[in-house]
Amino acid sequence: MKKLTSLVAATILGLASFAVAAQDKAELRIGAEASYAPFEYKLPSGELAGFDIDIGNAICEKLDMTCVWVEQPFDSLIPGLLARKFDLAHSAITVTEERKKTIDFTDPLYEVSSQLVAPKGSSIDGSDESLKGKTVGVLQGSVQETYARERWGRRSGVRVTAYMDQTQTISDLKVGRIDAILFESPNAVEGLLGTPDGDSYEFVGEPITNDPIMNNEIAIGLRQGDEELKAKINEVIQALKDEGVIEKFAEKYFQEGEISVVN
Repeated sequence: MKKLTSLVAATILGLASFAVAAQDKAELRIGAEASYAPFEYKLPSGELAGFDIDIGNAICEKLDMTCVWVEQPFDSLIPGLLARKFDLAHSAITVTEERKKTIDFTDPLYEVSSQLVAPKGSSIDGSDESLKGKTVGVLQGSVQETYARERWGRRSGVRVTAYMDQTQTISDLKVGRIDAILFESPNAVEGLLGTPDGDSYEFVGEPITNDPIMNNEIAIGLRQGDEELKAKINEVIQALKDEGVIEKFAEKYFQEGEISVVN
């Protein structure tokens, strides 16, 4: 009994030491929108997964820090970052001049294009003329929303409807509340075209690339003035690129040509 008591005591002491060590490990809090597969999505267990999540976890591992993911609607990511709810915003965020007025960005991670999706057999072909009188769904706060409002909403009589969650745009397209969605191309494949219902829909028009409004570069957002953190993250990002880690993650989630890792 004495030996067993000693063993239990030693086990408790060891667990306590482990807990203290875990608590001592610095946390890196990262904001992400969790309904944007394959970049970020939630597993049945509730755990976050996806391309950006893998990159974030790899960054934390390199820094010997604990990743703490903070779920936010996409249009709340920048306000949440500025309010210090988290240290980084990492959710397929496009680098734009407008956003750079408010936050800073790491070095670019990858590039991705956007494209319209509409029901097969519709009159929409991606041209401004074909979209007149139509309703286009977009993710609220995204560059796709900015582009749609600037390109179509003001000049072509297109109604633009913004949604808090990308899955809501897909649901409304299926029931005919909207006529098309402006997606980032991989999200269109994962969220709609690659699903059992996807045969009824298709990409229309050409991919939008290198547009002044919708730059293709994706990076991690951080607060202006966090220069030490920015330098650390950039160093780790470059190491992950050099080691081929980000490219391997890309192969895991995307078809060839869907995204391009920025080296």
